[in-house]
Amino acid sequence: MNYILWHTNSSVTGKELKRVLGIDGGTEELDSRPDKVIRWGSRADLRFNARGAVLNRKEACNNAGNKQRALELMAAAHVNVPPATDRFNGELLIGRTDSHMQGRGAFMITSQRDFDLAKNNLNCSHFMKYIPTDREYRIHVFRNEVIAMSEKRMTDHCTSLHIRNFETGWVFHYLDGIAPEIVTLAKSAVSCLGLDFGAVDIIKSVNSNLYVLEVNTAPSLVKVREDGTIELMPAFQIYVEKFQAWLRS
Repeated sequence: MNYILWHTNSSVTGKELKRVLGIDGGTEELDSRPDKVIRWGSRADLRFNARGAVLNRKEACNNAGNKQRALELMAAAHVNVPPATDRFNGELLIGRTDSHMQGRGAFMITSQRDFDLAKNNLNCSHFMKYIPTDREYRIHVFRNEVIAMSEKRMTDHCTSLHIRNFETGWVFHYLDGIAPEIVTLAKSAVSCLGLDFGAVDIIKSVNSNLYVLEVNTAPSLVKVREDGTIELMPAFQIYVEKFQAWLRS
C-alpha cells in the first residue's frame, strides 16, 4: 500500500493527487505499515514507518513549514534571502506568520505601530526588509530537477501592488524557460532544507538581485471554480508523472 499524506490546508490538491495516482491517502495516521509515502505538506507523525522510501521526510517538512527557521537555514547555506530584522528602523518591512498558505500571512509594515500590531495581534513571528520587486517566480523542483516554472502576474482585478497573492488579483503564468541562475537558486533552496521536492518562491528585485522567499511543500495545483468543479494547473500532471515513476521504482 502506497500512501499520500496531506495537511488539511492542502487537502484539495492532496485528494486529487490521491485519485489520479490511485493510491490511499488522507490526514490520518495509518493503521498498518505503508510501502511508500508521499508527504504533501504534512508534518504529522506516522505510527508505522514506511517499508520503502518517503518523499519529503517529516524533518524536512518541519524545516520548510516553519518559515522563520527555513529562512535561517537557507541563509546559513548561503542561499540569498531578504535581510531579517527584529525591530522597525524606519524602512519598509514585511511581517510574516510562521505558517501560511496561498500567499496569506504577509503584512506590509510602514511604522512602529504596524510592527507592534503585526507582532502582537497578527501573530507575525518574523520580519524582513521589503525588497522592491520587478518579477516574482515559482519554481517547482523534484529531486534536483526543475519540472515547472511560472511567473506571478497581476490580473485586471488586482487590489495590491505589494502583497501578491490570488486574493489580491495575482496569478501564476507558466513559462517555457527561465534564467540559469534562478534554476540554480531554486535547487539550492530545496536541497538545503533536506526536501525531495518543493515549489520555490523567488523574487527578482528592481536591482536584478534574486531572493528566495520560501519553499512550499504542498503547492496548490488545483483551482476550485465557482460552480464547484475543479481545474488542474499545468504542473499537476507533471507531479503525477514524477510521483508515478517514483512509486514504480
